[in-house]
Amino acid sequence: MGESKIPFFAYVDETGNTGHNLFDEAQPDFYTAALITRGDFDAVFGADVMAIADKLGVKALHGKELGVHRIAAIAPDIIRLLSRAKASFFISRVEKIYLLATKVFDTFFDSGENAAVAWHHYNYRPFKLMLVFKLATRIDYETAKQFWRCILEPKEEKATAMIPEICRALKDGLVHLKDASARKVLVEGLDWAEKFPECIHIHTDRRSARQGHFPNMVAFANLLEGLEEHSRRFKRPVARITHDTQGEFEKTLAAWHEMYSNASPETLEWAGETYSMQRVVGSTFEVKEDHASAGIQVTDIVLWLYHQSQKEKDLPGGCIDLLHYAYENGWNSDFSFKGVGEAMDARLAATMDAPFTAEQAREARERLSIAEEARLKSMQRYETDGLPPFMRRAADREDSEAPPIGASK
Repeated sequence: MGESKIPFFAYVDETGNTGHNLFDEAQPDFYTAALITRGDFDAVFGADVMAIADKLGVKALHGKELGVHRIAAIAPDIIRLLSRAKASFFISRVEKIYLLATKVFDTFFDSGENAAVAWHHYNYRPFKLMLVFKLATRIDYETAKQFWRCILEPKEEKATAMIPEICRALKDGLVHLKDASARKVLVEGLDWAEKFPECIHIHTDRRSARQGHFPNMVAFANLLEGLEEHSRRFKRPVARITHDTQGEFEKTLAAWHEMYSNASPETLEWAGETYSMQRVVGSTFEVKEDHASAGIQVTDIVLWLYHQSQKEKDLPGGCIDLLHYAYENGWNSDFSFKGVGEAMDARLAATMDAPFTAEQAREARERLSIAEEARLKSMQRYETDGLPPFMRRAADREDSEAPPIGASK
């Protein structure tokens, strides 16, 4: 097989897992990292990594156990291996409070379920993010914990019964939101959800689906997207993803990998965004103990150092050199208020800096007027048919296809 055809292999580790406790102040972020190499790093460099561990008198490399000074001592050896392997890194950060804010917004302000939310406020990403950020500033600690219990509640009736109280608590917080326009959108949406909680699909009876709310799974989805981008950029397939042992999440991780890798390759254009579900097609997924995978051990070292740097810990020169290699030969996904905000600012910079003409202002007012009329009609219609917006298209189609009363079949 020619070198140009050698596929990628990825070795994944994580840190910051607090399970059901999303509110652990000591671990506000969840990180997933992947070492990515052309060819099987474990097979080619496993003996070399074992030799490095032997130099320190340990059976496997673990960042937390070794500490910065022993890592600094072996950093040149690891860098040489990484250079020989032409290795790169991908790191995904999930800020837990930002994840919670997005879950709150997606739960109560989905315009397909909440007739009081205009289509563009949920589906047009810049507007949606603006509302997420503003809502997040007014969510207090107790309401956040109550919401988290609600979306993890296994009994549907109990989960639905919690919705009105959560909506009232969120509205109490919004009283002090200075942006009157955003406050109106958010309060009217919460009024609707409080009045018609049966429209809000907050419950799932599958444990694996509830696990999808956790930072682990959000980071894993970001990881698969990062590997897919890397694969497309270098025109090499991903052959295998080797993940550190995950206990209760292993089956869900494997199921998500199967879902994404077997998804349709077709893209969807929606509200100015392009979406594709397919990731790392043709790859396999496996779980290993870290001591059985040299790649996972190296990932563990780099991820632990990265985590220390994020906490602004002092690092010796060798550790800095190893991180420098990762920075120079890697990229990241930052699912946080700061990361998402900066990415959206950069994307919209040209639009925001461009002049806003009188004609554009007139057209914008017309579109907003049409959107508001549609929103009010949708709210009124629910009082008659009891159908949330996402069900109406199918119902209208059935009505149009039904024969007139008295017509012969």
